[in-house]
Amino acid sequence: MAADFARKAGEILRSGKAIEERLKEFSDAVSGYLGGGVVSVLLFDRDSEDFHIRTSTLRGVPGIPEFHFPAEGTLEELSLLEKRPLVLAERDRPQGSRRQGTVLMFPLVSNGDPNGVLVVHAVTGEGVREEQLAALADAATLLSDSVGASLREESAALRMTKIAAINEAGVNIISTLDLTRLLKLVATSACLIMEAETCIIRLFDGQTGKYGIREYYGMKTEGEQKELFLMDKKAVTLILKGDPSVLVRDAAQETDWQEYAGVARTLMCFPLRGDGETLGTVSIFDKFPHKTFFPSSFTTDDLSTFEKFIRYAEKAVANAIAYERNDRLKNLDETTGLPTLKYFQERLLHEISRAKRFQRRLVLMICEVHAKIPEGAHPRAGRGDWVMKRVAKAIRNSLREYDVVARISEGKFGMILPEAEDGKISAIPRIKKGVAGEVEEIRKRVADARVDIRFGHAAFPEDGDDHEKLIFKSNILKV
Repeated sequence: MAADFARKAGEILRSGKAIEERLKEFSDAVSGYLGGGVVSVLLFDRDSEDFHIRTSTLRGVPGIPEFHFPAEGTLEELSLLEKRPLVLAERDRPQGSRRQGTVLMFPLVSNGDPNGVLVVHAVTGEGVREEQLAALADAATLLSDSVGASLREESAALRMTKIAAINEAGVNIISTLDLTRLLKLVATSACLIMEAETCIIRLFDGQTGKYGIREYYGMKTEGEQKELFLMDKKAVTLILKGDPSVLVRDAAQETDWQEYAGVARTLMCFPLRGDGETLGTVSIFDKFPHKTFFPSSFTTDDLSTFEKFIRYAEKAVANAIAYERNDRLKNLDETTGLPTLKYFQERLLHEISRAKRFQRRLVLMICEVHAKIPEGAHPRAGRGDWVMKRVAKAIRNSLREYDVVARISEGKFGMILPEAEDGKISAIPRIKKGVAGEVEEIRKRVADARVDIRFGHAAFPEDGDDHEKLIFKSNILKV
């Protein structure tokens, strides 16, 4: 009978069926061989150090999540660590009892890797016989090889699938130069590929000197987001201190992260680097594998896979930041730092449309500057650019923060004053006063320097309801 069982077990495990079917048939065969009882195949997760039931003769309700438990301190761990079967049999049975309960545990080890444990609960008349124990040990050896090969195939297939998805997403990411759209694409792709629930992207802000949140993808409530941002901030701090990456497998089990146990179970964080600097960070939280309803842990394999995605992301972000900077510089006058005529024209059309929609007034002003610097003056003062830069600063400081100022030609500045009910009355005197102050500073270096300014202005809708009429009217310089 033992030989028949061994042959049957070998045929089941060598068949071409899917691993789930083979494990189910194998468990049923072991149960039948011992006359009934529960047979389970537990797999061991080396990253989380958990056991979970891969298959069992227990009747499960469809849709129930996988059953996990920590390996530490269990008999299953003892069997797997010491690579030896455990046989637990009843002692001191009551007199007259005709049946005996036995629990058998066989380690599943393949190529030196601890993959899991075969657990058998048997109730027999006289206990499990030696020949049965030997047959089960041989079957467990065959099962070890089958499970090991299957796990290696699954791991390789999953990794290759993710890498293929990363390469495909990478093409789209690299070709996206709009920074806002790129960050949304990076966040959604990271979550979909790595099976994560949430992603946070931070970028360095040159004005504040801080790494601010530029993109968030997830379904957390506002209150939950605040806690998640604090958790992310801690990971980002470690990155900025020099850590190449951060992996938290289970916050509740790691002393430094226990305060965030109720926020997220697991996270991965990587820096985005470019030109030798840290441009920002990408963090993902809570891994939800396919068809599961609770977060599992990110692993070292996930960290390695995610790093491949990050290489695409950081190159794309560096390109988008450079493109945005160059595009911004194209629309800025090199001397004054103000927007150019191209930007001014586009903004004028936008502001006129807005004024029409909300029935608000708008003032368009042109300021023409004539600077006369004597020959042989101070080297810096002798350059007209230096004078125009100071005049531009005076004009900008004389207007409201949301008013638009641009250098539209060599000696002209254009200004758009949205919602300027008294723009024609108060703006020009303020600008003249500001420019006069700058002229005084210029004359301290060049006594005979002279700067004259003239204004023209037009108001919407009184002087015209389209840009051509307003521009024509404002170019009639008279103030």
